[in-house]
Amino acid sequence: MIEVDPERELIYRGPVKNRSCTDVVCLVIFIAFLVGWGIIGIYGFILGDPQRLLYPTDSYGRICGVDEKLKDKPYLFYFDLTQCADSFLFTSGCPTPQVCVKTCPVENFVAIDAAAETGEALTKIKMICKENVTVSEMSVKELVDKGYCASYYIHSEPLAGRCVPLLTNTSDIFSNSTLGPVVPIEKIVNVASSLAHYLILDRIFQELSETWWVILIGLAISMIMSFFWTVLMRFAAGLMIWLSIAFILVLQGGGTWYCLKRYMESPEANNQTLADNESATNLITSNERSIWHITAIFLCISMAFIILMLIVLRNRIRMAIALINHASNTVGDILSTLLFPIFPWVFQVLVMGYFAAVALYAASIDKSNFRVVGPDNKTNINCSCTSVIDSVGTCIPLGFEKICDIQCPGSTCRFFDTGADFYVTLLQIYNFLGLCWSIFFVSALSEIVLAGAFASWYWAFSKPHDVPAYPLANSFFRTVSYHLGTVALGSLIISILRSIRVLLEILESNARENSINCCCCIIQFFVWILEKIIRFINRNAYVLCAINGTGFCQSASDASSLIRRNVADIVVLDKVTEFLLFLGRFVIVSTLGIVSFYVFTNKIPCVNECISPTDFFVVPIISTVLGAYFITGLFFSSYSMAVDTIFLCYLQDTEINDGSAEKPFYMSQELKEILGKKN
Repeated sequence: MIEVDPERELIYRGPVKNRSCTDVVCLVIFIAFLVGWGIIGIYGFILGDPQRLLYPTDSYGRICGVDEKLKDKPYLFYFDLTQCADSFLFTSGCPTPQVCVKTCPVENFVAIDAAAETGEALTKIKMICKENVTVSEMSVKELVDKGYCASYYIHSEPLAGRCVPLLTNTSDIFSNSTLGPVVPIEKIVNVASSLAHYLILDRIFQELSETWWVILIGLAISMIMSFFWTVLMRFAAGLMIWLSIAFILVLQGGGTWYCLKRYMESPEANNQTLADNESATNLITSNERSIWHITAIFLCISMAFIILMLIVLRNRIRMAIALINHASNTVGDILSTLLFPIFPWVFQVLVMGYFAAVALYAASIDKSNFRVVGPDNKTNINCSCTSVIDSVGTCIPLGFEKICDIQCPGSTCRFFDTGADFYVTLLQIYNFLGLCWSIFFVSALSEIVLAGAFASWYWAFSKPHDVPAYPLANSFFRTVSYHLGTVALGSLIISILRSIRVLLEILESNARENSINCCCCIIQFFVWILEKIIRFINRNAYVLCAINGTGFCQSASDASSLIRRNVADIVVLDKVTEFLLFLGRFVIVSTLGIVSFYVFTNKIPCVNECISPTDFFVVPIISTVLGAYFITGLFFSSYSMAVDTIFLCYLQDTEINDGSAEKPFYMSQELKEILGKKN
């Protein structure tokens, strides 16, 4: 038995016990920031009304299906849909009268023509008019000319609470001769075409509402598979990794063959326009041949890349497998670390839910804008009624009707859109910063807690006998008691960089000049690289903070020095280990993806009775795969943090110790054999 100096044990055997609070100022700032975020939330909850965003609003700013007089009228009808902003119909205003109706029109109707054919009385019954209009006192032509009633309407369908003609009935629009020259048929078809993607989204949501329970079953299966996979890694990490590599190669080879087969069998793509398609499904299936071709090329290239990497980095892979095996022993001895990532995930979900609620309520604080609209449905008109109209054309509806009828003949004051005040924009920016900082704070807290637990395991000379009792709980209380300021500072840096990236993306999307777009893209790229580097340094800084009890700056400096001295080993080995762990996740996710493909495409007879056929089967498959990928990430995050912690501890071990009786190595026997170390 090797005797170890008691003084040296006190210093290096695990995280130090005598430590002080670090980065207290940043913790105070973070708490003050959270208090401000809470005040913003209360302010939004009191003044906001999300129903204005979720439900359509008529020309007087009343909410269809919600306001007391409109509870039986849930749909919004536009007098002339061609005046609206096409695909921006749901987010911007429309300079045409809008009224709430009980049902959307189910036929094509032109008021003037109908009056000539069936008479004034029957025509007025079918007309859609504004409220408080005495239809019996005016003729059909007067009602139409004065803008009191719609001159025409077309067979429409409800979409997000709005009556719009969709692609399912454009053929009826073209063939129906009763519409006559009064209706701008070409414009109606253009509007319907631009709204086709909303129809697809509506159908996708309907199918998701029917298959959600199947997706949940798939996610539960992925959770069970992830748990058993991590348990098996405890006993045979190397075997599981090599099996993962073999499975991926076989899967890629089989996938390449299948995609090439489908590519050869698929018909040539046609040149149908959107208006010629009878179903919105053709938007997805029209390029099926090219999709199979691209997928086959991608699978072939990725398989060649993996084979090349196995050949070039075979020695690094052996070392990475040893680290993963070491991490498996660590996780196996501290099983609570497998379930610990679930708790940060729950907090992150709560943070995102709070952010969404505050954003929704704050957005609904925006005031409703009313514009003066002339008889020709134009907003830019000369109207001298300045008592209820300001310089930019906004007006007050009730005051306009009472005061401006003479000065502005034929004009009306209609709801146009919901305008954003400057202070509401500031609230939304603050809310977004709160989301970023809080999300990264919880993530960093999870990392530093796991690092402290794994470091306690590594620096136990006789494992697991010398491992302190309850290492995860001890690490958690150490972090909460001393290092929340360090967590706040590290997460603040990352949140600032992420906010800059989002701001650049917004500038790029709104920029009209190519030079600005190019500059934004270049800056985004460099900020993305900087964020990756900072996150890598932060992760290692958290490990050293958990071990040595130093502040963020000191820990980051020590981590940078350690990385600089061992840059080749750290960078290459870290990425190889990350890739090998990713392969394990990919095996689970791809297996579940293949099974879900056969389930949602009705290729398994025994489950066809429980699941109805879906047109957009890709959506539930993608939902299942993304959910499974996220769930596997929760389970594998402990392994990833264990590998990073153990590797940094190993580097410190080799710098502090030399394998002598006075300074023995603390690494496992397997690591000693691979690295040529011995006590």
